[in-house]
Amino acid sequence: MKLRSLKLHGFKSFADATTIEFHDGITAVVGPNGCGKSNISDAIRWVLGEQRPSTIRGAKMEEAIFQGTMNRRPVNRGSVSLTVSNEDGALPVPFEEVELGRQIFRDGGSEYSINRSACRLRDVLDLCRDTGLGANAYSIIENRMIDTILSDRAEERRGLFEEAAGIGKYKDRRKAATRRLERAEMDLQRLEDVISEVHTKVRSLARQKGKAQRYIEYRQRRLDVEVEVVRHQFEALRTRLDGVEKELAGDIQSGEGKVAELGAAEAQFESLRLKEVGAEKDRAEVAKALEAVRSELVRWERDLAVADERAAYASRRLAQIDEERGQGLQQSETLEQDEQVLVSDRDRVADELEQLQAVAATRATAVQEVRGRLRVARERLDEVETRERDLARRGAQLEGDAQASDAQAEELGHRLGRVAGELESAADALSEIESQGDLFSDRLDELSAALGAAEEDVEACLSAETTAREELDAALVTEREGVARAAAC
Repeated sequence: MKLRSLKLHGFKSFADATTIEFHDGITAVVGPNGCGKSNISDAIRWVLGEQRPSTIRGAKMEEAIFQGTMNRRPVNRGSVSLTVSNEDGALPVPFEEVELGRQIFRDGGSEYSINRSACRLRDVLDLCRDTGLGANAYSIIENRMIDTILSDRAEERRGLFEEAAGIGKYKDRRKAATRRLERAEMDLQRLEDVISEVHTKVRSLARQKGKAQRYIEYRQRRLDVEVEVVRHQFEALRTRLDGVEKELAGDIQSGEGKVAELGAAEAQFESLRLKEVGAEKDRAEVAKALEAVRSELVRWERDLAVADERAAYASRRLAQIDEERGQGLQQSETLEQDEQVLVSDRDRVADELEQLQAVAATRATAVQEVRGRLRVARERLDEVETRERDLARRGAQLEGDAQASDAQAEELGHRLGRVAGELESAADALSEIESQGDLFSDRLDELSAALGAAEEDVEACLSAETTAREELDAALVTEREGVARAAAC
């Protein structure tokens, strides 16, 4: 499995659409400071599902979007697509190349895709599981991860060991099964609460139903009694009125008293008729109230049926949850067995890794020693270079002194030649003017003294030149030996 290409658009410093091809043989990305090298590794980590802004050097995830410059406006979306080769079948999909994509928007929302098909973050994480890819996998190693590997605390190294041993997916499955069991337990608890509430409501509705039925029965009996009483009173008054009318027909002579009695009877009859009308109205209101109570009773019965149905559903759901819990427990036991096997593999890998760490520590110590020796050699080389520069300056100075000595010696040679010539001339003249020896003896002594002084000056200059050349040769030999020792270290 290899990286094929990385496409960036609006991600950090990549404002324009940029495609980076990773051809065979590419092992590093180099460039000056600030050119975006770290943004490439951040993009790879981000597209693989990184959720912590601090890991990609930001305070919040929206900072991964291009923020704009003085000459360019910011963008509202950042996207990264990573194409990897799957010729070896490391990824569990039937494709030779897999393209992982991620987009982020200014509102904080993210979208994920696999081969340009929308998916969830969980799908991306499951696809990269146990392949070395991933936001926290060992395919991307930072300095802090190296410190974690070399750390003495086992809990800091456990994540990388589990990822390398392939335990991560089983732990994720176990966590998912545990979460499902917890959700099932919560659903079961909620269903028990609902069942308890439904039972309480059913009992309350049953009590209310009994009270309503008794109220309707008593109200109906009261109305029946009142109507019956009014009817009896009405019949009695009607009978009395008929008797009065008969008496009135038989005794017209005594009509004044009967008329008054008739008026009173009619008034009483009208009052009873009004009472009958009021009783009919009350009966209609009672019938209306009875209908409302019956409607309420029907609604209660419907609610009771719904509650019974919910209780039945809760019972079925409870049985289903019990079955799922049994399956989850069985799966959890299987996962625990797998975990034990993998833990043994992890311990074995941990032992091997500790051995490798011991070797690495030994090599690290050797590297530190070599680095120390190299640092000492560099210091000695710097000293040698400093001495070389000093000797070069001294050699140039001595060379100049030697050249000056040569010039002075040449000048003294010329002077010696002139003195010798003068001496020869003086010797020739001496033979001619021996008689004047006293006159020229002082001049001859003076010239002889000058000749001796000139010879001494020439010898001193030659000696100084020889000493300077010997010092220069010794300095060059010392410098070569220092360079040879530094190279050997």
